[in-house]
Amino acid sequence: MQQETVLTPPATVTDVPEAAHHVEHAEAAHHEAGTHSVANSKLAMWLFLASEVMFFTVLIGAYVIARTLHPEEHALLNIPLTSVNSFILLLSSFTVVRSLAGIQAGDVTKLQRSIMMTIILGFVFFAIMMYEYSHLSHEGVTLSSGPFGMAFYTLTGFHGAHVMIGLIWAMYVFWQAFNGRYTKESHWGVEFWGLYWHFVDVVWIFIFTVVYLL
Repeated sequence: MQQETVLTPPATVTDVPEAAHHVEHAEAAHHEAGTHSVANSKLAMWLFLASEVMFFTVLIGAYVIARTLHPEEHALLNIPLTSVNSFILLLSSFTVVRSLAGIQAGDVTKLQRSIMMTIILGFVFFAIMMYEYSHLSHEGVTLSSGPFGMAFYTLTGFHGAHVMIGLIWAMYVFWQAFNGRYTKESHWGVEFWGLYWHFVDVVWIFIFTVVYLL
């Protein structure tokens, strides 16, 4: 018995545009999914930052009450040194903006250098804060010395922990940038980290104003 051979008709010219249409549709769907993922991540970050604002508001309120009860301990704070330290932290926000501008222009070198500058400035800020803690402890202001010390260290320490988290995150972003993870078209990781870092800087402006200047 002779076996029949089934022949597949060759693709016609009209099949090519149809195939291209399916490819374009798949790429568009993938791009849309990525866009939704970034949007959801940004929304989650904004919700997280909103919750952090509430924590800092409570801590600032507690400090104001403690300072009202013990105004003499406020005189021990080193306002000139902390003013310089505040400028250092605000300068780090500029380097964060510069890093994002660099990758948006496709300049990976500018991105890497700006992130490294942010890391250096962040560690300088943290080191000066530790120096101030050491000075205050020698003056008798500690976490257990009374309401003022407890309120001061809790508020500034909580912010310092956020700075350290931002620094660890910055080192991760730098490592990703060093390995070519970010491009001109795909760099949401840099923007995501930058949003957190700017929040930390803005919070410090309020802390510095309330704790040191008022």
